[in-house]
Amino acid sequence: MKNVLLIGGHDETFNHYAGLGFTFTVFQLADSVGPHLRALTDNIHTVEDFSYATLRVQVEALLKVQPIDLIFSFTEDGLLPAARLGQHFAIAGMDLPTCQVCIDKAQMRRRLEHTEFAIASSLCNTSQEAEHFLELHPAGIVVKAPQGSGSENVFIVNDQASLRDAFAHMGESCLPVLAEEYLAGLEVSIETLTLNGTHQVLAITRKQLRGSSLAEEQHIIAPDSFPPELHEAVSGYCLRLLHTLNYQHGPCHIEVKIDGPRVHLIEINNRVGGGYIGLLVELTTGVDLFRKTLAFHSDEQGALAVTSDTSHYAFAGTHIFYHPVAVGTLLSQLQDVDVVRLIMGQAKPRPRKPLTNDDMVGLVVIASQDCDAFYSALDRLEELSTNAQ
Repeated sequence: MKNVLLIGGHDETFNHYAGLGFTFTVFQLADSVGPHLRALTDNIHTVEDFSYATLRVQVEALLKVQPIDLIFSFTEDGLLPAARLGQHFAIAGMDLPTCQVCIDKAQMRRRLEHTEFAIASSLCNTSQEAEHFLELHPAGIVVKAPQGSGSENVFIVNDQASLRDAFAHMGESCLPVLAEEYLAGLEVSIETLTLNGTHQVLAITRKQLRGSSLAEEQHIIAPDSFPPELHEAVSGYCLRLLHTLNYQHGPCHIEVKIDGPRVHLIEINNRVGGGYIGLLVELTTGVDLFRKTLAFHSDEQGALAVTSDTSHYAFAGTHIFYHPVAVGTLLSQLQDVDVVRLIMGQAKPRPRKPLTNDDMVGLVVIASQDCDAFYSALDRLEELSTNAQ
């Protein structure tokens, strides 16, 4: 039986791995150990952080008492440390060079320079360099932390005043920053799965932002979202991207802008999309991205062929809340659709800064076979969010 080491992960993701014929060991933050992880394994090692230095000591100690055949992480903070550990200890699972390109957006831009995936960008070591880049692109730029995730420390800049505001929010310690030309068009994400170098596009997710912010409010997978020719063009673009990067194994969450016939790359992430996008994929396609990634390495007969029994919805979506809504009120507005997940927390104190994904207080995942019922429910959710502000 193979020994698999997992680095971190949302507690619910540990539901996906039972029955694969592995013995699991998990390094997890103490406050993130939950019932699903405890149900999967007793081999839980709590760590203070997911830094490479911390985890390397833990792996060295673990290897003295047991072998490790595979190492994986599906969480943003664990991806790069897991890949580095795999390379250092010669443990299969994650490819370090590819992981580095996906995590470091400046490195990604350099790698893809002079390809169809290139856009104008510059790694700016000073605010003056960013000012110069804006002068070259007066239609607007995006300034971001090179290794950031989500919408944190990402700013749309249209003039020198908004650039100064961006640096005021990030602080000078954020340097260097990555400046990119602003891309017009419709923003979508593409969810893919690669098994041993064979790529598959599973879904294209439509995204809606909250107001004028970069915080995500809705993710939608639906058969009527895109015409077939656009779906084919975007899928082909992403398959060529994965081939160009020599991506070999695991899920990817690729973000692009569609501007007429043109597709522009925002970023590629070697993980399952956040905001329960992985669940939306499972609800609409039957493919469990977490399980399939590991099942490829299983010796259990039929492990890779296992498909989720939840594939019975044409429409699935996530709505994210940035202000709390009473659960009873919420459910009363969703009686015509299936509520698959519902999480609602308390209001958060919010400093004067642009809204980001980290400011979410709750979310609901809905699904339906009925087009009208689904979109009506989304409209009501949006109205609830607006009224809760």
